[in-house]
Amino acid sequence: MERKKRFILLGVIGLSLLAACGKETEQAQEEQTQAEEDFDYSWVSEQTEYEGFTQEEITEKAVSWEALFSGYDTVLQDTYENFRLPESVTISPATLYKQVEIVRESDFTENAEEIFRWFLGDVTTEEPAFDDIETMGQATWIMDSEEEKVYCAVMDCGFVSVVKPSGYEIRFNGNFEVADIVHIDRGEPLSQSYALLDGEESIQEAVSYIEEWMNQNWIMWEPDFTYSVKTVEVRRYKDNYIYDFHVEKFFDGIPLDDDIGYTGMEMDTYGNLKLKYVGSDIYIRMCNRNSIDVFSNLTGILRVQSVEEEKEGWLSLSDCAHMLEQLFSEYVVYEISDIEMQYVLCPDYASINAEVKHYSYMQPGMRILAKPVWCFVMDIPEEKLLNEDGSFTAGYQKHYIDVDMRTGEVWLELE
Repeated sequence: MERKKRFILLGVIGLSLLAACGKETEQAQEEQTQAEEDFDYSWVSEQTEYEGFTQEEITEKAVSWEALFSGYDTVLQDTYENFRLPESVTISPATLYKQVEIVRESDFTENAEEIFRWFLGDVTTEEPAFDDIETMGQATWIMDSEEEKVYCAVMDCGFVSVVKPSGYEIRFNGNFEVADIVHIDRGEPLSQSYALLDGEESIQEAVSYIEEWMNQNWIMWEPDFTYSVKTVEVRRYKDNYIYDFHVEKFFDGIPLDDDIGYTGMEMDTYGNLKLKYVGSDIYIRMCNRNSIDVFSNLTGILRVQSVEEEKEGWLSLSDCAHMLEQLFSEYVVYEISDIEMQYVLCPDYASINAEVKHYSYMQPGMRILAKPVWCFVMDIPEEKLLNEDGSFTAGYQKHYIDVDMRTGEVWLELE
């Protein structure tokens, strides 16, 4: 039942999922209203947030930038009572900022027709006929043509969701069986090939195509970042396969967190759901060789406004790992599959105009503070990726434990 509630939550706080499913506008709005009525907020654990080190401890433990990247082997070889670390990690960024100030895009619906032609101009001659609606407190342009078999949705915050004719019947359906999951960021082999709808293509060839396309094309809309495929899910579809890609955004060599943080979630007096941190993930589905058949950037377009540098006052991986040992239950041994360094994106709700009564974490123009964390990753076992009917959910799901590299504050997403 808990997993079912997770999907209801996503339906409430993300128009991205409603729009991505290609629902007719009226039906999508009805489903959103019903999801809001059905959602059980008691699902969110109240015991998953920790304040971290005291100021005295931070002063005592903090190290310089140069010392931050030494001693990994010793940390990984240490013995911990309640979790096991991976044998090796690769973390070597050239730059890490104390804080990065980001602003979410605004008024992006003015680009809707250009986005339509940009993605779909080569597969349809139809002029886009968008429905202009308001969802999540912002303008949304959406069109769904069953005749042309194309779909396009654009929101003011820069959310983009597009489906080509080649992916129209499949769309964002996540219940196709997962045949393989390849973690590109962990250096797993990519030589294996699968038969897509129009022929066989290796994962290596597909990943190269996606990364080249993102860094040559999508970068025009978000020029502050570079892009790399993090994970590939191989799914069975009838007698063939399709590839699902999860693409990370990197700022000066450090990825932005792709997780949505339920920890610390609250609702204000106007019914606005306020998340402590938000994700930034780009999802692409490839049905045919070297083709982007389904695309969504999930939480919109981001612009870097400023950075704050600091060479001192960082918390080492060793200190953070030993602190987690004190927080974890002594009756469970957690298997850490990877350790990453990334920026967690924390919305600044005070940056929203006070006259705006209804808003979301995807609010156009919202200020977002990106904070560096040590991220401890736990893969979810395959048997826990099954729906009640035995079909697979999104195989990409993971648990994250983030430790702020400046304060030691910990966020656990273990539900």
